[in-house]
Amino acid sequence: MPRISRITFCLIAVFLPSCPHLLAQSIKQPVSDPERQQLARFEVALEKLWEQLKIPAYSAAIVKNQTAIWARGFGYADLEKKSQATENTAYHLASLTKTFGGTILLQLVKEGEVNLDDPVTKYGIARESQGVIRVKHLLSHTSAGNPGEQYQYDGDRFAELSKVIAKASGRSFGELLIERILEPLGLDDTAPNVPPRMMRMSTPNDPNVQAALQRSRELMSALNSGNADALNGFASSQNSAFNYQGEALGVFPDAKEFANYFRNGVKLQFELVDLEAVPVDNVVLTTSFMRGTMVLPGQRQPRPAGPWRTTMVWILEDGVWRILHAHLSDLQTEAVGGKQVQRFAAVSKILAQPYRLDSTFTPTRGSYPTYFSVSAGLISTVMDMARFDIALDRYKLLDETTQQMAWTPTLSTKGDTLPYGLAWFTTFHRGQKFIWHYGYWTCNSSLILKVPSQNLTFIIMANTDNLSRPTSLGSGDLLSSPVGLAFLKEFVFPDLYGQQIPEIDWRRSDDEVKRFLRDASSKSYSQVIVADLQCEARISSSVGDLPGASRLFAIYGSVYSEPLPTGLTESTLLAKIERVGDFEDRTAEFRLDREQRVRIFALGEGFGGQLYDYGWLENAETGDTVWQMKAAETTHAGGADKNRMVDVTITVPTGRYKLRYKSDDSHSFDRWNAAMPRYNFWGIAAYAVGK
Repeated sequence: MPRISRITFCLIAVFLPSCPHLLAQSIKQPVSDPERQQLARFEVALEKLWEQLKIPAYSAAIVKNQTAIWARGFGYADLEKKSQATENTAYHLASLTKTFGGTILLQLVKEGEVNLDDPVTKYGIARESQGVIRVKHLLSHTSAGNPGEQYQYDGDRFAELSKVIAKASGRSFGELLIERILEPLGLDDTAPNVPPRMMRMSTPNDPNVQAALQRSRELMSALNSGNADALNGFASSQNSAFNYQGEALGVFPDAKEFANYFRNGVKLQFELVDLEAVPVDNVVLTTSFMRGTMVLPGQRQPRPAGPWRTTMVWILEDGVWRILHAHLSDLQTEAVGGKQVQRFAAVSKILAQPYRLDSTFTPTRGSYPTYFSVSAGLISTVMDMARFDIALDRYKLLDETTQQMAWTPTLSTKGDTLPYGLAWFTTFHRGQKFIWHYGYWTCNSSLILKVPSQNLTFIIMANTDNLSRPTSLGSGDLLSSPVGLAFLKEFVFPDLYGQQIPEIDWRRSDDEVKRFLRDASSKSYSQVIVADLQCEARISSSVGDLPGASRLFAIYGSVYSEPLPTGLTESTLLAKIERVGDFEDRTAEFRLDREQRVRIFALGEGFGGQLYDYGWLENAETGDTVWQMKAAETTHAGGADKNRMVDVTITVPTGRYKLRYKSDDSHSFDRWNAAMPRYNFWGIAAYAVGK
């Protein structure tokens, strides 16, 4: 973002806060005594996880036989105000939006407006590819590399489907979403996010509107005059941070900060063009074009600034109209409809405040993304999500054949079963099918988990990212979710395994934990125990308890690690760098007296075509790289998908060599923040092959 835009936006950007309400009627129904006991135990498990994960608030619901049987909130939707979260608290859904976007797209497929085999270029989409990307590839996360060959979760590519919907229907995704899903199902507490550009609105003859328009003009006058005290009076006491097209900003500056801007030489001369407004409930929305000039510190001549599209939400506070929320965006941003604006304004009142963990792993106020597409940006409650889930199961939105197609795993061009269908994940565990999706974005996270055989659904949403951050859900690993695993252990696994899954206090002595794991290793439920251990370790890592995480991962390594690949330990070791920790750059030298075939075995961290912990071999005399670990040549090393491995043999000439290894700031030996590899090794080793 240009510096001009950043400074200008810092002067006016504030965020629309929320206050939970308790008025919405639930759809919960009575439960039997056994179910009540299950729910009571599950609440205890969720309360424990809520505390462990340091999540300010989450809300959850369970749907059984197409009826919500339980829902409640945990913690505070607003930590500062101590506002309790309830089943009617709204949250950002992040990627749960994909399930709505996929539904709309498949409706268009059913209507003949879109063909899943259409090349995406038909809809104006251009993405690098080794082949022809088709609509089905974007919808199933199989568009990377050779389309259809492999699964690689990519929210940005999925978001391109907004263009498919718009071109095929002549309507925006937001419009169709409201018209086809939100209004018919009565999802009144669900709203698309409002991106940084909003449509122009007519100005009704309303005294509140006139007051907001006048305050908008006064704001420009204060900016242009450099009146810091006057500017400070425009910020509502309820405002919080916001951003400009994805860049985080601080809270609305106070008078002293404003004064510093102008004292350092900032001079503004702005005007609002086509200023209009409309009342929405107890707020007034103003929209306009903003343009003018700016002089930055050290400059003499004014520079053009803008034009931008500006939208501000005004609220009456202590008899004065103040800014509650503001957007500033470039003009190319897509406009949104009035219904979307009105829904956003209404649902924002029950929206949980955003939080993140700071450097001391303490929840602190953050800011939500402003983005909206088929990929992310919807806001909702667990009760509305329950209604959506029920409509899906009753085939109210898609016919049974199309809906089941969405819930069927994609087959790759190689015949492999992939973890993703059409806008839904599908996992099989001991023959049981689970349909699910997760959300993970700035200051928000979520999960919906369906068990078709039991007509059962679990839904949970949080106002921080830590519901999903310490997981491998993006890789299709359902059991890596602590809350998802807790649900399955209580409501699904007892029937699946014929018994309750044993529990242990992971704080017990190392010997006791190892004994428990070894005893469980021969049981049918051993995979669940391993998942439980890894969840516990990753939770510890995510909240800054690195010693606790290291301890559990070390226990895991001592019990479950496999021997190194065949032949390595019998070969002649030339050099080895192992047990590499965070922020290390290590070297080990060796010499070859003749040309030699060398076997290099290395493990490192990589994702999305890049490596973050990796090794290489260089000539000690010239510094030239002889061989380097490359992401495209690695294979999965077990555990988290980002654990990457190479095991290659190369021919190396006579000479002196340096074996090198470099790591980044996380996920290293005994400091894992995700499931560790199958080998209790992190680094690189070189072995002589043959005589």
